[in-house]
Amino acid sequence: MKVHGCTALVTGANEGIGKGFVEVLLERGAFKVYAAARRPETLAPITALDPKRVVPLQLDITIDTQRRAVFPQASDINLLVNNAGIAGSPTPVERRFLGASSMEDARLVMETDFWAHVEMCRGFAPHLVKNTQARDGGSAIINILSVGALFCVVEYSSYSSAKSALALATIGIRAELMKSKVTVHGVFTGAVESRMSAKGTHAKTPAPEHAHYVLSEVEKGAEDIYAGMGALEMHQAIRQDPVAFQRTRIERYWDNPMK
Repeated sequence: MKVHGCTALVTGANEGIGKGFVEVLLERGAFKVYAAARRPETLAPITALDPKRVVPLQLDITIDTQRRAVFPQASDINLLVNNAGIAGSPTPVERRFLGASSMEDARLVMETDFWAHVEMCRGFAPHLVKNTQARDGGSAIINILSVGALFCVVEYSSYSSAKSALALATIGIRAELMKSKVTVHGVFTGAVESRMSAKGTHAKTPAPEHAHYVLSEVEKGAEDIYAGMGALEMHQAIRQDPVAFQRTRIERYWDNPMK
């Protein structure tokens, strides 16, 4: 698909990776960008980037009534960027499966990072198909995953599980939409400047730079996209010896199991 002239919807658009996508979509000539976030008051700075082209939307992707309200409201989109997500509880043990006090947090992570994204794809797919047929630029879905979908980040077991499930669902959705020519892209994101990565002291790719790379790869037709600091290198290391790669992550966890 072509980014220039597209109409896009970006979830989690008020900060981090989502904000980067809004900025770059505007820079690259998008016709309109629906900027969605749970708290609409946080979207004022985003709308101010270009009040004529940015349409703020209140959307908690886990709330069915809000999703259903947005589907017809943004029925003119030909690009969906599924970005909104959570990493899990700030309490490390609650991000585990056996050590957690209950599965409440893990279920919330799965609902947010997996099921809600699938529901967004389901709700917008008919519109994307219709708009693909009506436009030369085509339509696309971008699911923001994580390199943590390729192995278990033991410190964030529920997050890795949800992202891994979404990675497989992305392939299934891609297959279902292939004949309609709606392209479906999974972005295995490495270290990118965002709220989730704020605690880390390692180097990170600026969010706009990440968005530029992803959108360029989408225009090229790439299905699996490795974007952000270290993403491609980690993918290559996993492919070289997945068992050894996972073992080192488990050993790292046991060296400091409270992180």
